[in-house]
Amino acid sequence: MGEVYRARDTKLGRDVAIKVLPELFASDADRLARFTREAQTLAALNHPNIAHIHGFEESGGVRALVMELVEGEDLSAQIARGSMPLAEALPIARQIADALEAAHEQGIVHRDLKPANVKVKADGTVKVLDFGLAKAMDSSGASGADLMNSPTLTARATQMGMIIGTAAYMSPEQARGKVVDRRADIWAFGVVLYEMLAGRRAFEGDDISITLASVLKEDVDWQALPADLPGPVRRLLRRCLEKDPRKRLSAIGDARLELDEREAAVAPASILVAARPSIVARLWPAIAGIVLTAGIAAALWPRSQPASGGDVTRLAILPPPGADLYPDSTGVAISPDGTMVAFVVGTVTQTETQLWVRSIDSMTARRLEDADGAVLPFWSPDSRRIGFFTNAKLRTIAASGGRADTLADAPGARGGDWSASNVIVFAPDAGGVLYRIPATGGTPEPVTALDSAKKEFGHRFPAFLPAGEHFLYAALPGKGGKFEIYAGSLKDTSRTLVGLLESAPVYADPGWLLYARQGVLVAQAFDVAAMKITGDPISLGDEPTMILDPSTSFTAGRTASISRAGSLAYFSSPSTNTTATWYDANGQNPTVLTLPTGHYETVSISPAGTHAVFVRSTSPSESALWLVDLARGSASPLSSGRGRNDWPVWSPDSKRVVFAADRDGVQDLFVKDVTDAAPEKALFRSEVPFKGPTSWSADGQWIGVTQLDPETAQNIWLLPAAGGAELTLFLRGPVRDNGGPTSPDGRWLAYTSDDTGRFELYVQPFPKPGAKVQVSQHGASLAWWTRDSRQLLFLGPDLHSLWRAEVEPGATFRVGSAKQIATFPSSIVSMDAMPDRRRFLAIAPERTGIGSVTVVQNWRAALAKAR
Repeated sequence: MGEVYRARDTKLGRDVAIKVLPELFASDADRLARFTREAQTLAALNHPNIAHIHGFEESGGVRALVMELVEGEDLSAQIARGSMPLAEALPIARQIADALEAAHEQGIVHRDLKPANVKVKADGTVKVLDFGLAKAMDSSGASGADLMNSPTLTARATQMGMIIGTAAYMSPEQARGKVVDRRADIWAFGVVLYEMLAGRRAFEGDDISITLASVLKEDVDWQALPADLPGPVRRLLRRCLEKDPRKRLSAIGDARLELDEREAAVAPASILVAARPSIVARLWPAIAGIVLTAGIAAALWPRSQPASGGDVTRLAILPPPGADLYPDSTGVAISPDGTMVAFVVGTVTQTETQLWVRSIDSMTARRLEDADGAVLPFWSPDSRRIGFFTNAKLRTIAASGGRADTLADAPGARGGDWSASNVIVFAPDAGGVLYRIPATGGTPEPVTALDSAKKEFGHRFPAFLPAGEHFLYAALPGKGGKFEIYAGSLKDTSRTLVGLLESAPVYADPGWLLYARQGVLVAQAFDVAAMKITGDPISLGDEPTMILDPSTSFTAGRTASISRAGSLAYFSSPSTNTTATWYDANGQNPTVLTLPTGHYETVSISPAGTHAVFVRSTSPSESALWLVDLARGSASPLSSGRGRNDWPVWSPDSKRVVFAADRDGVQDLFVKDVTDAAPEKALFRSEVPFKGPTSWSADGQWIGVTQLDPETAQNIWLLPAAGGAELTLFLRGPVRDNGGPTSPDGRWLAYTSDDTGRFELYVQPFPKPGAKVQVSQHGASLAWWTRDSRQLLFLGPDLHSLWRAEVEPGATFRVGSAKQIATFPSSIVSMDAMPDRRRFLAIAPERTGIGSVTVVQNWRAALAKAR
């Protein structure tokens, strides 16, 4: 329905697709209003396999959807060339299932899934088009047998032929004109998969009536499927194509799981994970305080290199009693000889971490006393020493313990690796290049250079290749959740583009890269001589837990550690979901706020106290803003763009929210009116990669912005609320300064700075800075003013101690001694206060078990079997 054009978005400098809607909608006000509401919901879908809706525009009476432009041919063109091999069809089907599952979780049903609505890009990525538009274009919402409601027409198909094509993918209940649910998509998914494998339609006819009659009464020709089609795939098709929806597969996620296993079994040079986790391995994370005994470890994990014919075995290593593991695989490193695992214990604030080492054949782990504060461990090639970062330094320590050696400065480090030639390559800060340094110490020298033409601002997580001269690394910024991976050299700053991946890879013999793809650990063939990825990624069936909160995670971080002995290790957590809980001003009387299940990172309550905006993450590179009505408990997506949407700040009238989003590679500022359905608008853009709003002045004129500065860490700037081309500098110190709230009387700005070595709370005049006054004495993080501007409440650096300071905002600012007034649970990761400062809404991890280090033995032997 309508015509689709390729167009150029001149404001954002990108190509888009514009679907012009027919005049039928322009003349039907009710239908147009309903379509607009539906399109807003669809725009909230953020998934790599779903073509995104950018906006709904009107000009001169012409109404059109602005959508992501997807290059490539549609699936119908591929099917027209004949039946597809199983190894080619299953990855496509798996991605379609992924897209459907993501939509169904949001309550959105496609209603018009067919090969013409599936694009396959040149790199194999699948994009499902026109999600839910059949419902959006239907005046009743039934999306039943009104075949003209199909939103997809193509220039190469006659109108009658396209209608018949639509009928061929309708579920029986849809063909009868009944209101449909997600089971109609599962039927259509089965029809599409059948067509890919058989090379012909499941239901055919010369006209609509014959086609519909076939859908309603006839069974598919199962003999048309390949004779060697695996039984599980054949059973999956039968379950999807049950005419009675009550007997049909009820959740597309079940199909995705089946396809995962089939895809791993049939892909070329695939890795066959022969042994599923034992009962012990599956139950282990739930048994707090129990560790592997030496006898069990010796039986399951011989110290000698495993035989090529052994089975895959998974073991769990628990943290010390009463402690938590650092919740990310960047805190786990297995030794090259496969006999030891180093892991970080402590909080994500990186102020209380410890480095522990566990021998596989030992029943206990050992703490390395001189490595407190450690993050990002990595091993020497001889498995005798461990490199790590702490106190803004690169250091090494013997695996047996003792005194640590300091090699170089590394504030805000982003990974390192140790070569066979005894050279360490490391990323000393978040926004710079990689350096090399002898492992015995010396002067660091750059080994990479940023590409200004690509607006690069950081190289991260190096991983050496076997010979020890070349190393892989990830370049930032990423786009669409993927990062350019390069191979660099110790000789000079030259490099070779390896490919686009979702995380930094690690190399494993004999020619594989391991990385995370959509949250699952995969292996992909890699030609070391050509520095080229080949073949398709193969799922290993493991799902390393990735921190979804960007304030505590490492962008593009590695998701597993590899040994030469055929073993790997990563961090596992029972759940990444979080909960939101109300507390009173004494930290008591907890009451859970009901939200859709998910991972929520931060919360911002409106000045009116009626609504809150939550940041909800679905992956390390994808998050959305959700608007919650605090009285009714209703929740709905607010932001519409892909990528990270973070740092929400309310306007003083509670009508708008300003936030940061990296949909164009770097973080820019956008503003969204929460009182209408219009999409957000760009407010400020620049090439500085990291920036975010922190406050909105009481008079509505200024927005405070914290922005990265390569020379002085980060500074505080002011942006006119109406937008503008430039920021006005407010505070530029020698260290990190984080913006905070302005006082209700509009005269003061509270902010934190670590110029004393830890973050403390300060106040300066606003909007013209002057003499600063220190408020806290024992560290500070979040802060709130009372309505009369005469008190400041703030959290300590641990996020669970609440303090109050009386202030006198006269001609000069005076402050009394801060006193602790409440204690909140130590698990809290984010919090905001109601306007009267009597209630606090806190976010904390969902506690369903404890995290563990998963160690996978002999995966390389399984690879040898599969090959």
